[in-house]
Parts: sequence; C-alpha cells; structure tokens
Amino acid sequence: MVEIKKIIISSFIIMCVSIVLGKVLSNWVLSIKICGSIALVCFGLAGTLNGSSIRKNRFRSFTSIDKEDDKMARNKITNFAMVVGSTNTILAIIIFFLIK
Repeated sequence: MVEIKKIIISSFIIMCVSIVLGKVLSNWVLSIKICGSIALVCFGLAGTLNGSSIRKNRFRSFTSIDKEDDKMARNKITNFAMVVGSTNTILAIIIFFLIK
C-alpha cells in the first residue's frame, strides 16, 4: 500500500509541475508536450521491461532464467511507469480539450 501511495504522489507532483509551467508561461501547448513526452517515455519503459514491446507475449515469463528479486524490481518499475504514463496521458488529453 505504501508503494502505491508513493507512485500516486510522484505522479501528482509531475502533473502539478506541468500545470504550473503552463500557467506561468501562458503556454498550455508546452504542458501538453511535457505530459505527452513523459507518457511516451513511461509507456516505452514499461513495454520494454514488461517484454510486450518485443513480442506479443511476455518474453520475461521464463522463470528458469529470471531471478525472483529481478522480477519484483522490474514489476515495480513497470507499474510505476504505467501509472505515471497513464495519468500524464489523461492530463494531456484534458488540457487539449480545455484549450480547444
């Protein structure tokens, strides 16, 4: 539960920084670009660590070559990247429709 709180708080901080930059600079397109870039990087990282960007199935599912500690660390990073990427995508879409 503590891990989820840390992920959500860090995602919220990134979103706040993007909103503040857009407001201070009066450039909401910059906020969309920041959120979109962060989302693309996070989705790319999660896809690579998950193995889904390599093949259709997860290539990391072979338990004979994976150590349990490595698998847990990869899953934590993947979950973090997916949450941050998803929230930034949602924020970019909301800003896009608000300024249009």
